[in-house]
Amino acid sequence: MNNEYYVWCEDCQFGLLSATNEYTETIEIKRKLVHPDSKLQYKITLIGDSFLVPDVYYSPKILINQKIYHVLSSLNLPYIQLIPAKIESLHNDFYLLKVINFISLIDENKSKATIKRGNIKNIRRLSLSNELHTIALNDRLIFKIGHSPVTVVHESIVHLLSKLNLKGVTFTPITAWYS
Repeated sequence: MNNEYYVWCEDCQFGLLSATNEYTETIEIKRKLVHPDSKLQYKITLIGDSFLVPDVYYSPKILINQKIYHVLSSLNLPYIQLIPAKIESLHNDFYLLKVINFISLIDENKSKATIKRGNIKNIRRLSLSNELHTIALNDRLIFKIGHSPVTVVHESIVHLLSKLNLKGVTFTPITAWYS
């Protein structure tokens, strides 16, 4: 099971973003699908070491470019939402990747996680539970681990995204990932 999954890892050498208004912040933090009525607004608040425009930025939420958008939108996954976003001073199209698929099936004996009132809040080492197989594959292609910020991606999607030679993200096998 663990060999099938990767953790979506930030590469922040390109800088970090912040929302520029309360509306964008509100949309970011909602743990459900939303119906935005305008583009989300961001600005680069921390300049990175590279001046290239990456395929992924972080706010700390994930903002993806058009290349990734096309791959993910073609999957028609009902639990991801790709919300148009504008980053000040950039002309490229970006989208907030909102993952509304929360799965808490971890092997607590092999994982190092903070669990409060039954909710996984923080993870330092991850091992998925074999119970994950009881969920249809299409329902677990991309998910968040409980209430933590950790995004897990199935190898089939990692394979598709790896073909794009992306800047700003790496996919680390769960078996090798530490926070």
